[in-house]
Amino acid sequence: MALKYTRARDRSALETGQRHPAPMEPSGLVGNWVNTDKATRGIFRLVLTDVNGTLMVRAFGACSPEPFDWGEVTTSIYSLGVDSQQAVGFKASYDFHFMETMLAAYLNKRILVVDSYNTFKDQSGRPRYFWRDHFHQ
Repeated sequence: MALKYTRARDRSALETGQRHPAPMEPSGLVGNWVNTDKATRGIFRLVLTDVNGTLMVRAFGACSPEPFDWGEVTTSIYSLGVDSQQAVGFKASYDFHFMETMLAAYLNKRILVVDSYNTFKDQSGRPRYFWRDHFHQ
């Protein structure tokens, strides 16, 4: 027998004979998100948009004299469970050539928590690092 789930919450309504939900809805994540720390050295702002059901993210890094526009990338959205329709988190990747940044984000009440995992590819010897930012609309 092939393994189909490792936890009870991984079981889908299809397996139990119930109706399967519609595709995930990213609308709860859409909007302009500003870092709660005005002095952040991480991500200053995020703009999340819904393009035909695909959540797009445009990140702005804290730089001087203006925030640095990272550009817009496609995300993978996540719900609270296999039978949920509402997206509550996303994952996105940026490749800056000298480094890669993977964003993993989720809503915690009305705060968007964004974890970034950063890997340098430029032979500079800088170690990989993790950073967490909190955003509000």
